[in-house]
Amino acid sequence: MSAIARFSDEWIERVKSSVDIVSVIEKRVDLKPSGRNYVGLCPFHDEKTPSFTVNQEKQFFYCFGCGTGGNVINFIMRSENLSFPEALVYLARKSGIPVPSLSPQQQKIEEKKDRLRKINHLAAQYYYRNLRGSFGKTAREYLKGRSIDKALAREFFLGYAGEGWNEICRFLESRGINLQDAEEAGLIYQGRRGYVDRFRNRIIFPICDHLGRFVGFGGRIVGDNQPKYLNTPETLLFHKGSIIYGLNWSKESIKEKDRVIIVEGYTDCIALSAKGQKNTVASLGTAFTEHHARLLMRFTNNAVIAFDGDAAGEKGTLRGLEILRDHGMQVRVAELGDGQDPDSFARTHSADEVQQWLSSAQPLMEYQINKTISKYDIQTTEGKLSASQELVSILSQLENAVARDEYIRYAAQQLRVSEQALRSDVLHSVAKPLGSGLPPHIRGKNRHNNSNLPTSTLQGARQSTLPSGDELVEREILRWLLHEPGLMEELMEEGISVEDFEVREYRHLFSLMIQNRSDAQGASTAENLCNLGEPNGKWEEYLSSFRIVLWRRRLEKIEEKLSSLENERKGFDIHMELYRLLRDYYRVRSAIVLSIREGKNE
Repeated sequence: MSAIARFSDEWIERVKSSVDIVSVIEKRVDLKPSGRNYVGLCPFHDEKTPSFTVNQEKQFFYCFGCGTGGNVINFIMRSENLSFPEALVYLARKSGIPVPSLSPQQQKIEEKKDRLRKINHLAAQYYYRNLRGSFGKTAREYLKGRSIDKALAREFFLGYAGEGWNEICRFLESRGINLQDAEEAGLIYQGRRGYVDRFRNRIIFPICDHLGRFVGFGGRIVGDNQPKYLNTPETLLFHKGSIIYGLNWSKESIKEKDRVIIVEGYTDCIALSAKGQKNTVASLGTAFTEHHARLLMRFTNNAVIAFDGDAAGEKGTLRGLEILRDHGMQVRVAELGDGQDPDSFARTHSADEVQQWLSSAQPLMEYQINKTISKYDIQTTEGKLSASQELVSILSQLENAVARDEYIRYAAQQLRVSEQALRSDVLHSVAKPLGSGLPPHIRGKNRHNNSNLPTSTLQGARQSTLPSGDELVEREILRWLLHEPGLMEELMEEGISVEDFEVREYRHLFSLMIQNRSDAQGASTAENLCNLGEPNGKWEEYLSSFRIVLWRRRLEKIEEKLSSLENERKGFDIHMELYRLLRDYYRVRSAIVLSIREGKNE
């Protein structure tokens, strides 16, 4: 095994979620069901009466006799006498998850992230104490007016930033913190006379990643000054396109209820949580991204979007619907009237009424149909035609024939047009070539339009012996990486290397991206790919296609070597080579079979 210094947060979460703590522990401890838990004799100290408890729902263990507890990684560390990284590698290999390694440059980045997290943690504690101190009285009164009592403020670790210009600066300096690091964390910025606090006279909403670590802050002004809300700027830790507020508190409830409620802001999230909707998260007022969708799908495939009832909220709802839908989530929409938001609705209604409102959420397609029709005056011929044209575009996107049939019927009823006429228009639209839809190779076809490929790429492809379509898979993988560099970690987890790219230009560009370098040739290839615009389809489908390409190539290479060795009759080295090739062959075949089974179970 290569030296491994640190693992990415996403990889650690993937390993933890790949194993069930009960199945791991029961191999070492005789566990018996006891209510919602499992109990047994503690493996870490001598006892005659079982005091060792395992909670499968929350995936943790605890011994009431010796006080030892934790998650599945902690258990492996104690039972196998392993370090944290060694325990992770142990569990990853048991689950068949590739173990990544970090370059020296990546290691430095991870170390800096650690420093920034510690600074944020200190700041969160400082703001928390301020809210409860003497000069936090006005902030406490404001929160009370928003129905956020002490217990609720404590649950969400709310704080207060004083009115002074350098209060957090002085506090962090007193703790030995380098203010340049504090600036990189987004807590302070350089003023004309030195560093200045970013948050002043604001209620502080700490923002954590899904693992519960402080990555940023949101501040709501106490009074009428502007801006009303102020967030941590983009930092090494804080990216609005990948952080979901409240997920650290709500993820267990989301898994338990198999549903996530998505709102826009901090107070929306807190207000719904106060009414028993603990499975609520907030999008921080930004449009949903691929990262948001992939993160939520670790916990559930069902979402209810509950944005504001104004026009801006409606647009945000539609953007969120499209992203979540495209990733395979079942999406519903809980509507509110004009001028309402989830915060005000929750504060003025009972828990039962809030539950009833969320339970009445419409399925995605019904919502889109109703919203589309409401934009036009369908009492007029022009309005009806305009609405029908937009509905045809929406309905033709449905790939499931049964769902399409049902929603055509529903749309025709709402629009008050002939079902047969609307069906004819939709089917005519579906039959058109999907030039801008999913790539042909994903649909199992071998016909490709190469007119928009870069010239250098086409030349490289023509000179290679790549089967038709492989070069397009490589191209799209790189396009995704150029538009969303964060996907590189997922690719590295797959064990994909430079040698896996056979188009010369793509192999060179991928090598540069791994090393975080650039040269004229790589810049030219990257520019050509970026000029194609944002990639179509889904990242997961392209990654799946790339896996299939790589599996086929590896099997072909193994078969070629086997063919060249089949006439060899003697020699220990030959036998060892045959053994190695057969072992590799069955390893690849097992990966393919496992992938097919997982696909059928989804």
